[in-house]
This record gives sequence, C-alpha cells and structure tokens, in this order.
Amino acid sequence: MATSYRFMVLIFVVLLSTLHQFSSLSAADSFSSYRSLLAVQRNNNRIPRCNEMGSRSECLQNPKCKRCRSEALDDMCFSKSEAWRLPHQVFICDS
Repeated sequence: MATSYRFMVLIFVVLLSTLHQFSSLSAADSFSSYRSLLAVQRNNNRIPRCNEMGSRSECLQNPKCKRCRSEALDDMCFSKSEAWRLPHQVFICDS
C-alpha cells in the first residue's frame, strides 16, 4: 500500500511539473506575441526613430532628435538623450 501511495505521489508531482512548464511556455508566448503586436503597431504608425533618419532636414523636423556632426565619423541623427551623452570632443550637435 505504501509503495502504491508513493507511486501516485510521484505521478502527481510529474504531472504538476509538466503543467507548470506548459503554463510558463504559454505565458512567454503571450508576451512574445504582445511585443510583436507592439512592433507592428509602431511600424504602421511609421514614426521613424532618430537613428533611422538619413537627412539633416528629417532629423531637425523631429523635436525629439538632434543632428550631430563629426570630423572623424559620419554625421548622424540621435535622440536628445543619446546626443547629450556623446563625447563633445568628437561630436557637435545642432541645437
């Protein structure tokens, strides 16, 4: 009888563990689907990020972006927070 009880407890633990793994996988899949949905919405709105803007005029039109020039590197468009952290010896950013 004790062996039968131990066997049933073991089966129950394995079953519970399997259910827990499936539930955590579905939660991860849900989160991944949510992130994918957000990416699709961002692409549909098509507000480009600062680093995606190629021309100076595009960059200057967005109030969240700054165009930064460099003699050593290519000129680029950065978010204001990124531009603030750039080394001032290398980059000169438009105000």
